[in-house]
Amino acid sequence: METAELLGALCRELPGLRAVAEETGEGTGLEEVLAAARRGEPVDGRLRELGLLRLLESWTARTVTMADSHSPAPPGGSGGIVSLPGMDGSGHVALGRYRCPAGVCRRLEQPLPGEDQPVCALHGRPLRFG
Repeated sequence: METAELLGALCRELPGLRAVAEETGEGTGLEEVLAAARRGEPVDGRLRELGLLRLLESWTARTVTMADSHSPAPPGGSGGIVSLPGMDGSGHVALGRYRCPAGVCRRLEQPLPGEDQPVCALHGRPLRFG
């Protein structure tokens, strides 16, 4: 897994990783990894030491497999086109996806009506739209 993909998976799966790290007593180690990632340092080795890299990779593989085979079509019938919240369907659409606010990972989130704007778990900022 390359760095941008790893950081995206780390961001997306952080709540689950935190729960596992707390159960295994590695919560402090995970927080150290997050601080290193925020500084732009490589984190795959430390995640491996904590036993979280394999878990993160398996979650990512499962998520990709599920998305490829079972993902429903987005509202409106066309990928990446979603009516803006509060619009009456008169043709106003949002084109794009939510992306990493720091521009360091490959996390992409499809905007869905009625859902809150996703937040980057690594940097604590809302994902940017574009």
